[in-house]
Amino acid sequence: MENWADEILDSHCHMWELSRFQYPWPTPDMLIGVDHLAVDLMEAVKDSPSKGDFIFVQCLNESPEEAKWVQSLANVNPRIKGIVAGIDPTNPKLVENINTLRAEVPLLVGSRHIPDLDPRKNFFKLDETARGVTLLHQHGLTYDLLLRPPIIEDAAVMVSKVPGDARIVVDHIAKPYIKDGTMEPWREHIAQLARYPNVHCKLSGMVTETKLDSWKADDLKPYVEYILSLFGTDRVMFGSDWPVCKLAGASYGDVINTLSGLLGHLTHEELKKIFCTNARKFYNIE
Repeated sequence: MENWADEILDSHCHMWELSRFQYPWPTPDMLIGVDHLAVDLMEAVKDSPSKGDFIFVQCLNESPEEAKWVQSLANVNPRIKGIVAGIDPTNPKLVENINTLRAEVPLLVGSRHIPDLDPRKNFFKLDETARGVTLLHQHGLTYDLLLRPPIIEDAAVMVSKVPGDARIVVDHIAKPYIKDGTMEPWREHIAQLARYPNVHCKLSGMVTETKLDSWKADDLKPYVEYILSLFGTDRVMFGSDWPVCKLAGASYGDVINTLSGLLGHLTHEELKKIFCTNARKFYNIE
């Protein structure tokens, strides 16, 4: 895998400054409930094979201020190549908000809205959600789906209502119940999403769905293999989910090394797609 580390694009990492914004999560009593800034990310990467770049993914719903803050960090940290902002697709002022944000956040590449932080329990069933994701697509933005097994089916219905070339990605393989050692109902429901060729999937956030104090690579193996069987190597991408991965005692290097070990049977070109080129194409990173 020569040069793979030089070209990695981490499709999913976070940063937060607890005194700057009011975060519903993480809370200060948590292991990760301290500031995690760009300088901390760069330090964390030193213990890993990665010499590549990063996509920031939002922590706050409907927060242009967060996206602007990360843009200011990226201005002095050129390895941050893209920002997935907290944008509510159901906001009646969606187009106005996109245009305003794009003017102030040149690295804006995509959007995400966290259903767990939305009081509406039927978010993906709303017609406004599909219309908004369509508008985001028409304005050149991707959409990240943060899902759990109970709402994967709802998301599949939403995807069926948007254009077939809208770029959509499932975060964290939709959070299967790895700690319980079960694949149902996740197995059936994620297959419904995989049928749509415009839907991609992040191999990310898996270690925190395990038994946090005793996980091993083999716990993840059947889930990784199943995702590859559904999406192939052209529609999956690596994401560290740093610093959330630290909840499972996993360093940045642990996450990369675990996944690369599970994918060791793939060719150099397939690995390059998963760790590098798929995310660059999806998020339109030069």
